[in-house]
Amino acid sequence: MPEVQGLITVNIWQIVISLCNLLILFLILKKFLFKPVQAMFARRKEELDTLYRDAEDAKTEAARSRMLYEDKLAAADEEARGIVRRAMTQAGEVSDEILADTGRKVEQMKIKARRDLEQERKQMINSVKDEVAEMSVDIAEKVVGREIGEEDHRAMIDRCIAQIGQTDRRA
Repeated sequence: MPEVQGLITVNIWQIVISLCNLLILFLILKKFLFKPVQAMFARRKEELDTLYRDAEDAKTEAARSRMLYEDKLAAADEEARGIVRRAMTQAGEVSDEILADTGRKVEQMKIKARRDLEQERKQMINSVKDEVAEMSVDIAEKVVGREIGEEDHRAMIDRCIAQIGQTDRRA
């Protein structure tokens, strides 16, 4: 058995070969693994940046859409208030027209009632005149004992009517 001089021996050729193997392995890994992995990371980073940008754009678009929606909602509320105001105004105008029309009808009814009352009053006066004339003729015939002519009859009627008219004015 050969004698071992030391436990550790250094073989320069083995170290050089190991270093060459390490260098070759590094270059192979760099070419076939490191660069594709870096390219994949770069693509992934671009995809993430694109996703973030799209998300930010979508967020901005959503905020803009929300603002448009709120503006439209406010405009719709204002339009609804305007419609209600116009309806209230129209209702007031219609109410005023109805009240005015009713007032005119009431006035017309009052005028008609006054005319009817005046006409009835005249008819009653005429009726009373006729009755008074008949009674006065009957009384005069009994008092005088003779028949009264047309002219005498008219004169007595006119005196009675004048007396009745004066009594109405005093009352």
